[in-house]
Amino acid sequence: MGGAAQRTQLERNVNRAFGTAQIRHSARRIAKLGPRADYLDISEALGCIAHIPFGNLKRYRRVLTIPPLIQRILTAAYRDALFHEPKPIPLRLKINDGRSHSIEVKSTERLISVSLTRPDPKADAKVKK
Repeated sequence: MGGAAQRTQLERNVNRAFGTAQIRHSARRIAKLGPRADYLDISEALGCIAHIPFGNLKRYRRVLTIPPLIQRILTAAYRDALFHEPKPIPLRLKINDGRSHSIEVKSTERLISVSLTRPDPKADAKVKK
């Protein structure tokens, strides 16, 4: 599965796990991870990244090119969606291709929308040559 197909599948998996029908179930599953769980731990526990052939999560963390600030924002959005009181707030993720990494988060009482822009992995490879 190529980079674009993996991103599309990731988007679908996250949106399913954080959608209105599943968010409470997802929150109960994630509560067991503890307060230090980041967006990758959460994604793995919910099966959102099972389709990505990364070997193990520790290795995937090392090779992932998302900047640390954006990783922390993703973690905050995931955790706020899952652990919002009095009830979880559904989260919608959109992954876009772009020239650089960026993230936009919009939040209401009913939905957290995350727009993540990442460079195309193939474009990155061409630039490095």
